[in-house]
Amino acid sequence: MPTAAATTTFQARRDRELRAELAADRGVQKALAYFDKRASGYGFRHRRALLAESIRLHRGMAPQVAEAIDDCRAALGFDKPIEVYLQPSPVYNAFCSKGRAGPLVVGLTSRLLDEFTPGELRFVLGHELGHALFEHYGIPMPITATIEDIGGTLVSRAVQLKMFVWCRAAEVSADRAGLLCCQDPEVGAAAFFKMASGLSKAQIKTDLDAFGRQIESIASTPSATIEAPGDDDTLDCFSTHPYTPVRVRALLAFGRSREFHAAIGRSDGAAGAHDLGLDEVEAIVERDLALMEPSYLEEPGADAEKMRRGLYCAGVAIAASHGGVSDVEMSALRALLGAKQAQTPDAADGVAKVLTELDGLLAELATAPLARRAQLVQHLTVIAGADGHVADEEYAEMARIAEALGVPQEVIDQTLHAAAAPMD
Repeated sequence: MPTAAATTTFQARRDRELRAELAADRGVQKALAYFDKRASGYGFRHRRALLAESIRLHRGMAPQVAEAIDDCRAALGFDKPIEVYLQPSPVYNAFCSKGRAGPLVVGLTSRLLDEFTPGELRFVLGHELGHALFEHYGIPMPITATIEDIGGTLVSRAVQLKMFVWCRAAEVSADRAGLLCCQDPEVGAAAFFKMASGLSKAQIKTDLDAFGRQIESIASTPSATIEAPGDDDTLDCFSTHPYTPVRVRALLAFGRSREFHAAIGRSDGAAGAHDLGLDEVEAIVERDLALMEPSYLEEPGADAEKMRRGLYCAGVAIAASHGGVSDVEMSALRALLGAKQAQTPDAADGVAKVLTELDGLLAELATAPLARRAQLVQHLTVIAGADGHVADEEYAEMARIAEALGVPQEVIDQTLHAAAAPMD
């Protein structure tokens, strides 16, 4: 059986590097200390809630789950205590949590357990164990990025951006753990298809290459985000999850690596079946992740400043389209742009001026690189969903802005859909 230390060699390079940088940041350290002080016993309370509202599975009740857990333990060298809970739900979902003490808690919805194949179940469970294996819970997100004291957030805005980039890279690492458990890239990709489509049966042909290329419709190189679930996550625009097609392509690349095939004992595959080195895989993954970083929000220069102004005006337009500009919507804009660039407009006259300015800006921004325009549209979904619901008027305004920018409406649909059905 491999050791956990050996398995962590498969941790995505971007994940490993960013986590080390974040752990060394003083603001992050202060936020974690504050969280530990305020959240003492949180893990126990979460587990108690699961015991009250869900079914704790044991080997006799769910032997297929117990067998899958055993296989994942062996594949990953994971020897920590695990508890598995079943939640009644009509959607596919899985989650994992780890308190300061106690077992690793894994949750599965009833529909996922009922309709996923044994291999797909191993992929999902391996993904969840991967988060624990790579110690992703050591920096709880998104709460660490948003913790405040009397002086404001403890983590600087630049580091906040980096934290959300890290979260997306962490998902790639967890997916690799899932693949080590199910040992078949097509099985892992099939789990993604089910999560993305909500379909339990093969009503559409699984074309992995086409699915991976789906992101090319967004930009010349892959770019996108999936929003993390949460009660009041005003920084969700930076997202803790990449789009499913990005993850599938990263998964397929890892599945072609010599290191993966050696790890599962398959060194005699067909020619070209495992022709990538891990460094080559990392280059593919990092290229795909790079355009997910909201670079125009931080970059200097007139073009980036114009993009930021466009985001502000478009955000106000969306907020004003349904019920007026609210505090929570402006809070989301400030999380993106900072307080100085996202001040609340004056009543009706102020909003009208912003809308007039937006009409002129859209024509200018339409000539910006497609990747940046797509990012701006993705960020607008955060403003629209800041209150937990996207109204028809808000969707219509986003679609209008996307059309004016030459961004496919699918960018809006994929982002909103992914926010409703994340992997974990």
